[in-house]
Amino acid sequence: MKLCWLLHTDRSGGITPVVSTCCRQAIKGGHEVTMLLLETPTCIKSDDFRVASLGLSRKDGATEAPRLLLEWLTDNPQDIIFLNGCSEFEPIIAYLPPNIKCVYVVHDTARQYWHFALREEANLDAIIAVSETIANKFRYFLKQFQKLSIIYNGCAFPDALQSDVCRQNDLIFLGGDNPLKGAFDVLKLWKSLVKFGFTGKLHWFGVLTREFKTQISQLPNSEQIQVYGYVQRQVIFATAASSKVLLMLSRVEPFGMSTIEAMSMGCVPVAWDIETGTKEIVSSDKTGLFAPLGHLEILAKQVLSACDNYSDFSAAVIERARSDFNEAVMWTGYESLIDQLSTSPPLERTKNGHTPPPYQTPIRCFQLLPSNVRSMIREFVGRSPTLGYWLRDMRGW
Repeated sequence: MKLCWLLHTDRSGGITPVVSTCCRQAIKGGHEVTMLLLETPTCIKSDDFRVASLGLSRKDGATEAPRLLLEWLTDNPQDIIFLNGCSEFEPIIAYLPPNIKCVYVVHDTARQYWHFALREEANLDAIIAVSETIANKFRYFLKQFQKLSIIYNGCAFPDALQSDVCRQNDLIFLGGDNPLKGAFDVLKLWKSLVKFGFTGKLHWFGVLTREFKTQISQLPNSEQIQVYGYVQRQVIFATAASSKVLLMLSRVEPFGMSTIEAMSMGCVPVAWDIETGTKEIVSSDKTGLFAPLGHLEILAKQVLSACDNYSDFSAAVIERARSDFNEAVMWTGYESLIDQLSTSPPLERTKNGHTPPPYQTPIRCFQLLPSNVRSMIREFVGRSPTLGYWLRDMRGW
């Protein structure tokens, strides 16, 4: 079949590697595959599947995206298209011809990521949620429950580790200075760990402002903290292979690609005990540890426990990630859905044959505030784990 995965950019965080994996697996399954981007690709290259682009820019509004996409589909007929978090493409759903099956993939819990699927439910052939945590946000609003599938994300992992790898009591944090990822929690946690006599290193990945780097440098024993900034995934995998703990302190984690990636290399996730995709990945007390939200001393003790008792966790952690969240397992779900859609009757969509209107960027009230005010609000909310959790799905408001 001719299959097309659509997304905004090849820099879409956890979405891009998932889509790339789907495309590679679809090629192995004998399909003709295209990854279609809104913007011009900057880093992704593939000899396995076609990478195409409409050459538009989200910063410029991409008003012509619906019309150009419909023209592209006319010139490049597809059997099934998969929409992945690109709002500029969504308006064409009702305008698609009946011979194209359309699948809407939901990657996040915030309303902006799933409300259009509800609105266009009658014109969609299927809806995928990448975790139960996400599905629970909207499944009870659906009129046709059978259209919803839960297909967990999967990953192409590096080669399996040797069992004799020597690990230090090192920690990994991947959230940069993002308050919703728990950046301010890590600052406080580090102080608690130092009080308990922790001697390991903290590997801090992600984009950091100069001000936040200053806060890190002022922490006690800051020489044990290594700041990386933005790096290629291979660097993270390599660092995880010699570390023991992943600090997963997000207030919102719809699935957790970074969690399964770190687990696949032997890192034990230590997280807040809240409703996130992490709770679905960490299936037992041998594959991760949790602490009550906001209780930093308990969190610190859980980190130390994971380090001290690492041998009790390592095998189960690696097995959980590599057996249950590998690319083949994910593809099994997609393949089943594709087989189902290949025999389902075509949908007569409500606006087929008409020209879609130009895309209009939705008004985000929060973005109307001055940038310095937005930063202050983010930091205020981010400093409180409880407040950040309560407001976690206000993103995009």
